[in-house]
Amino acid sequence: MKKLLWMVPAGLIVLLVVLFLSLNFIARVSVEIGAKKITGFPLKIGSVDVRLFSSKLDVRDLTLMNPPEYQEKMFVDMPELYIDYRLRSMLSGAPHINDMLINIKQLVIVKTAKGDSNAMKLKGVVSGGDSKSSAKYQVDQLRIQVGTVTIKDYSHAKPIERTLTLNLHRTYNNISDSTDITRLVLLSIAGSVPLPDIGIKTDDLKKGLGNVTNQAGQTLKGATDSVGGLFDNLKKSLSQSDNK
Repeated sequence: MKKLLWMVPAGLIVLLVVLFLSLNFIARVSVEIGAKKITGFPLKIGSVDVRLFSSKLDVRDLTLMNPPEYQEKMFVDMPELYIDYRLRSMLSGAPHINDMLINIKQLVIVKTAKGDSNAMKLKGVVSGGDSKSSAKYQVDQLRIQVGTVTIKDYSHAKPIERTLTLNLHRTYNNISDSTDITRLVLLSIAGSVPLPDIGIKTDDLKKGLGNVTNQAGQTLKGATDSVGGLFDNLKKSLSQSDNK
């Protein structure tokens, strides 16, 4: 009888461990598939932590890879993707996320000899009109952090490479299925990096944002505020450095 009493909790512990490992595996596969669907690029993941008794997902050491035709293998080095979600909403099929953190350590933009770029290849970035996901979701707060951006330009006789330290922090609210998060990330960077030089216009990035607002409560869709306000000055400074 005593042996039987010991076997019950031991069996529950084993079951919980199996469940925990299964959740992490399912979450990892889901993130990889989701990233491929959203960006069109393959993703490698270091680890996924799904906490059994809380509604938090912590993904570490993500690497978004370039298509095989690019010399550079890595596109995005993302140390962390953090999601605080409402469990019941996940079960209903319409995810509601309280807080999401996209922490990018390095973004490597590659411009080929033909003049196109890996950023242009991102799904939906240069397509016209608003993009809308078939899946319903809501993100109350989205935090975007970007450390550095490296631009490798092979369209010149002598390739040009420059790395800019941004230490960018942006917070957005009211993210929904009418929001293209990929465009939102690039639009955030557009204030410090000359994205039009690699075939993407700031105005194009403002499409498909829905009713996203920034920390000041300003609606970003169609806006010409400080999100892209630093672009002209930086572009001039980079042009001057190239002419030296």
